Amino acid sequence: MSDFPAYAPSEEQELLRATVRELADAKIAPFAAEVDEDARFPQE
Repeated sequence: MSDFPAYAPSEEQELLRATVRELADAKIAPFAAEVDEDARFPQE
């Protein structure tokens, strides 16, 4: 919990954050190392 409750993210913001995290873990993370090794910007 935050030391400053007024600045704590709302429940909706936390849900959005968790959803984006799941998407990134599922769709981006598996290819990140390969893209970094090849020093390329994925077009797909």
